[in-house]
Amino acid sequence: MVRRLWVQRQGLGLVMEDLYCYLGITRQGYTQRLKSWQAEVTLMKSVESQVLDYRKHKERRAGSRSLYYNLDIKGQFGLGVTKFEQLMSQYGLTLLPLRVRVVTTKSVCQSWNYDNLLNGLTINGINQVVVGDLTYVYIGRLLFYLFCLTDVYSARLVGLWGSDRMRAEDAKQALDHWIRHRGKGQLKHCIHHTDGGSQYFSERYLRQLNAQDIQISVAQNCLQNGFAEQRNGLIKHHLIPCRQMQELQAFQQQLLEMDYFYNYQRKQQGLGWRTPVEYEQYIADLEPDKRPVKTLHDFRQTAKSNMGF
Repeated sequence: MVRRLWVQRQGLGLVMEDLYCYLGITRQGYTQRLKSWQAEVTLMKSVESQVLDYRKHKERRAGSRSLYYNLDIKGQFGLGVTKFEQLMSQYGLTLLPLRVRVVTTKSVCQSWNYDNLLNGLTINGINQVVVGDLTYVYIGRLLFYLFCLTDVYSARLVGLWGSDRMRAEDAKQALDHWIRHRGKGQLKHCIHHTDGGSQYFSERYLRQLNAQDIQISVAQNCLQNGFAEQRNGLIKHHLIPCRQMQELQAFQQQLLEMDYFYNYQRKQQGLGWRTPVEYEQYIADLEPDKRPVKTLHDFRQTAKSNMGF
């Protein structure tokens, strides 16, 4: 405002010293603030360029806190995270909330034989709980399906597969990817948790789980498979929109690139602003009793609270 008045001072017959006095500032103070504002504008032009480029090519809906660590804003500009978030809001670079309709896989009768083994469970390492989910992805007029398996402890994508059909054999592709990645014999007693979709209860899929001595856990509703829903939502709404895919083969190739970006390059708040791979390397050097402990939500307690017990 002061700068606009300064530009129009002659036409308004304004004496700037009177205005400074009225506002309780000095000419020197105004000059310093003007320089500070100009420096801020220059800084935010650079920040905006990087933010828009990151959202275009890496993660479409990256939030301010994630951008701060993934773009190394402190290292580049010396800004604290609170100041950066304030500037992002001030310069209109924040995102509106995304409202999506939750779509879950239809459960089958085979899944009714299994319980939710995650209620109140405490874990302190990888290969203890892996969650799976299936979602659909529209790219233009094309419809693809995404099968995803995620290690809950490190948030690492351990199985990822894309298809143009919802088949049990496609779900098994993600399962085989997980077993090859972690190594046969390394998943004994690991819990495999899904929402009970038919793709996860085919004869071939169950046979592979049993061969690895993997425990089977089933959610009673989508809320009890929230971690998997969240990972799929991240890929579907944040990462995939940055890609250009016109056919299934291209979709599968882009998933490989997104898998690498997510696991090796994208830092996460829940991992102390490390990537999943960095987090796994971090805990590998710790004794089991020294590792961070994660306690999963106990939906049985929630049910009792809702019933007034």
